[in-house]
Amino acid sequence: MKENPIGIFDSGVGGLTVLKELTGLMPNENYLYFGDTARIPYGEKTTEQLTAYVRGILEWYKSQNVKAVVMACNTSSATVYESIKDDYNFPVFSLIEPTAEYISYVSAEKIGLLATTATVTSKAYTKAIRKISPSKEVYETACPGLVEIIESNKADTSEAKKLVIKYVVPLLQKGAEKIILGCTHYPFLGRMIQDVANDKEILIDPAKHLAEKVAETLMHSDLISDGEKGSVRFYASSNAPMFVEAGRSFYPDINEAMELEIGEVTKVIK
Repeated sequence: MKENPIGIFDSGVGGLTVLKELTGLMPNENYLYFGDTARIPYGEKTTEQLTAYVRGILEWYKSQNVKAVVMACNTSSATVYESIKDDYNFPVFSLIEPTAEYISYVSAEKIGLLATTATVTSKAYTKAIRKISPSKEVYETACPGLVEIIESNKADTSEAKKLVIKYVVPLLQKGAEKIILGCTHYPFLGRMIQDVANDKEILIDPAKHLAEKVAETLMHSDLISDGEKGSVRFYASSNAPMFVEAGRSFYPDINEAMELEIGEVTKVIK
């Protein structure tokens, strides 16, 4: 079991921000990354659709004999995690709970959240944060269009900056002292968000806290790999060239690590 891979999935390249944190903490592990680019964006889908997607992906990971699966997607973490987390013989990790735990130690009382429509509608972050820290105020903002900008490799454009200004400024006007990047795609825009806020310390990236939780859990379960060098294999359900191009800024070697052509992952897509 120690040498079995860790699965990581997202609707596209956003989960690479989680992969980067995981490989930094646990470089000797073997990882299987799945980007469900055929059905992006997840943030505009119904809970029923997302549940079907996630179950299909988890069944595929089961067939790959993974020792754990990291839900590197805030939308599925917010809408599906609670209903599926105990249904598999491997642990499934969500982004939201580790972030809420971290925020309980942060002195800021006013917390902003940038997220997809589905995540904001679920109020999962607000519920998780207020459960641990009842005094904290959480301001949630849905950000349609940001995921598509990033997946199209347009994160450095004026179009992206207009959207960032549109979504970030109202949070600042409400007095947000910290802003959670409530979608794993959004760290691709992290520097731009910091520039708009004029604050290099304002962002909270759930990827870091999720990676720490995964490492801690695997260590306590004696599932940390004993291997000398880990590996990463990538799978995309459609448009692999765009997936590679958009993801290169977070994983420069993504070209060489692509494991399958597009049509060979159709069994994950139901």
